[in-house]
Amino acid sequence: MLRSRSRAKKTWNVFLVLLVAGLIFFPFSAEESLNAVAVPLAEVIKVPLTVVSLIKQKLDAGREVVQGLINLHDQNQALADELIRVKIEENRLKEIAASVDRYRVLFDFQQQCPYSTIVAQVIGRAPTNWHRSVVIAKGKRDGVIAGMGVITPSGVVGRVLKVNRTFSVIQLILDRNNAITAVVQRTRDEGIIQGTDTGQVVMKYLPPLSSVETGDVVVTSGLDNRFPKGMIIGIINQVEKKTVTPFKSATLTPHADFSKLEEVVVLLETTSSDERDGECFMQYKDERERGT
Repeated sequence: MLRSRSRAKKTWNVFLVLLVAGLIFFPFSAEESLNAVAVPLAEVIKVPLTVVSLIKQKLDAGREVVQGLINLHDQNQALADELIRVKIEENRLKEIAASVDRYRVLFDFQQQCPYSTIVAQVIGRAPTNWHRSVVIAKGKRDGVIAGMGVITPSGVVGRVLKVNRTFSVIQLILDRNNAITAVVQRTRDEGIIQGTDTGQVVMKYLPPLSSVETGDVVVTSGLDNRFPKGMIIGIINQVEKKTVTPFKSATLTPHADFSKLEEVVVLLETTSSDERDGECFMQYKDERERGT
């Protein structure tokens, strides 16, 4: 029993000595062994790791470029949308400015005109009868009745043909079914103004010995209840004498611009409220001539 204990104690002492020796000498030998293996291995692994790192850097840079392009596209789209909005607003403001200018002219015209009038916006035009009629945004509730004369500051336009509560149909002087008594301002020869199928304006039944000529001004005669005397209708551009009739006729260029008819003035009354009979139109004509 004692011998076995002594042997066990001796074995334990040998183990302790070996353990201490291992703790003292193993780290140095292990480090040298690891270095001998790790250094070449690190050199081998370094190349693919470097390549992978470069690829990652390129990918990150490419991702930043793509994101930048996406952001730039979004910014350009936003700027394009803003530009469209600004242009729309600019056009709207231009239309408002043009409308204000037109209504200022109409207001000035009404102020110096001795007749009761009302301004009406043109809201419709028949595509198939472009030169025959227009629709205005004034009707019975505004005091408009059939037969009233319609003008602009530039010239005679036509007459009220049909009236609804809120709108009216205007028959233009370009319509062959419309007739206005007129007089040549220079010669005082009377005639009838009518339209044609082609949208022209002619003056019929001029005296055969009339001296009317190109450039003469034709105005309303005041012999009907639609227009006061002296309102300009147009300028004669051609005089004809047909053998089948004893009368002369003349073709007119209307003074009103029917291609730009946006607002008109309806003559609610043709009796002057003061002594300025006809002045509201002839005064405007003189200003126009001085400006040309």
